[in-house]
Amino acid sequence: MGVKLTGRLREGATATDLVLTITEMPAASMVSSAKFCRVFRPRPARSAAGDRATIANMAPEYGATCGIFPIDKESLRYLKLTGRSDEQIALSRLTRGEQGLFHHDAKTPEAEYSRVAEL
Repeated sequence: MGVKLTGRLREGATATDLVLTITEMPAASMVSSAKFCRVFRPRPARSAAGDRATIANMAPEYGATCGIFPIDKESLRYLKLTGRSDEQIALSRLTRGEQGLFHHDAKTPEAEYSRVAEL
């Protein structure tokens, strides 16, 4: 299942507010039957690592087994910020690229989902 986020949060709103909005969406019944819920934004928009962690960790609140995000430049930035070596980061980028899982720019095709809810 995919949850496509567009737009920006209003001043003062947090990722927790966003997750609570997801739980109240009419499409929440669709999410609640999903095992994996991939939250994504149209490229090149990116979500900060902290916001991603909040949204992913609250997957039970919106009814999914787990919440995940695409692997992209923000993911690599997070690896750098958390002390991974340049070699580990390069390997992560290389392997995800070879698997077709690294989303590096607007030309990268979107993943296909069984269902998509938009917010």
